Amino acid sequence: MNYKKLSIILLCLSGVIFKAFTQEKPNIIILFADDLGYGDLSCYGAQDVNTPNIDQLAKEGLRFTDFQVASSVCSPSRAALLTGRYPMRNGFPVAQGKIEKHKDYGLHPDEITIGDILLKEKYATLAIGKWHLGFNKGHQPIDHGFQHFYGLQSNWHTSHPDLDDVYSDNKVVKENVAFETLIGDYTNKAIEYMEENKENPFFLYLAYHSVHSPIKPSKEFIGTSKGSLYGDYVQELDYHVGRFIQALADKKLDKNTIVIFLSDNGPAICHFGGSAGALNGGKYTTMEGGFRIPAIIKWKGKFATGVNDTFLSSMDLLPTLASLAGAKLPKHRVIDGKNITSVLKTGKGESPHKYVYYYNGINLQAIRKGKWKLHLPRTSDDQPFWSKNKNEKPFNGSNLKNIGCRGLIALGRPLLFNLDLDMGELTDISKKHPEVLKELLNEADKIRKELGDIDVIGTDQRVPPFENIQEKI
Repeated sequence: MNYKKLSIILLCLSGVIFKAFTQEKPNIIILFADDLGYGDLSCYGAQDVNTPNIDQLAKEGLRFTDFQVASSVCSPSRAALLTGRYPMRNGFPVAQGKIEKHKDYGLHPDEITIGDILLKEKYATLAIGKWHLGFNKGHQPIDHGFQHFYGLQSNWHTSHPDLDDVYSDNKVVKENVAFETLIGDYTNKAIEYMEENKENPFFLYLAYHSVHSPIKPSKEFIGTSKGSLYGDYVQELDYHVGRFIQALADKKLDKNTIVIFLSDNGPAICHFGGSAGALNGGKYTTMEGGFRIPAIIKWKGKFATGVNDTFLSSMDLLPTLASLAGAKLPKHRVIDGKNITSVLKTGKGESPHKYVYYYNGINLQAIRKGKWKLHLPRTSDDQPFWSKNKNEKPFNGSNLKNIGCRGLIALGRPLLFNLDLDMGELTDISKKHPEVLKELLNEADKIRKELGDIDVIGTDQRVPPFENIQEKI
């Protein structure tokens, strides 16, 4: 026996076995749209835009009708998705600005993200696009489980020298970029990354700026929809999602890749357009139009297909992906998300959430249990800076058809809705169900003690490093 040849053969076989083992872990891709509304896609009923590529993804995967995020503005929603924890618990309850007050504000170094968990499982990890969770060292993507980052630190804007610069990791590689070039640049980078990592499991977090302001689609898309410039912008997003999904198939990676498409919050209908479909309100509100978003999840041959009505949360992604990657959840902290693998595999099942809480900044404004949703009394002073209106009179009626795009800024009494029958939150039924009203009010008191509220510091609340949290300055 030639032991040298035998050792070489065994070494080669071990390499094949190791490769096969590592490839058992699925690749994971999160495609995160910005400000895309529940009614902005044709697969969700939009009539003035055509989104064939996202529609096809929905046809091949699970399309959700009751998928929620944890905030109706960008930064807190992103923090909750990545950590599986409410913004009040992870310390990121309000949107971050490039302002002196927020100079030390960022995703806390102690928070554990999906990237952190998958990196320990030998995944390659990359964040592309919009970060918006901190500008300083310790708060960057490369400090939170991503080996590399390519994108903008926040929203694109010409108001500050840094906000239209593209970073690679923590260094500027392109200055004063034209906004219209970003979506194609990000998609190209993502396709390159897939090619570079096709032999090992990878986690790609691709956070597009679309369809956040400025509403500036590339010139080749202007005039292509029936939905004005905003509709053109949505169709451009669809085009690049299609390019990316096609590249995934061309590289024969689609069979072992989980693709998750969702939006960070509802549409900015007061400012830039968009549609929340049959839902009331939009971005900046705790109405369903701010929190319920389009969401699609696909794993070819492994997950169910069709339409799913289970009440789920973006916070569920962390424990679910950890489980699918064979990882253990972080200890010594509350994870608010739940493992929804069984729902994904079967396409059916009950919601794992007994109660869900709707905060606007640090103000608890609504609570949900199953089909029941209770809006809590509030004043304009309670609101975060993006929703304040000192002249707002408290709403005391029973019909919400005419409350406008800004939602319930001031509310004189609790309002109860049955979302199974009234997903638009149009008719208050609190007088008909006093027992439900009492239960949810009691739960609100309990969760305030844990997560906090205006003038209440919760027992498990991570407080941001500045005062007057609801104020901009």
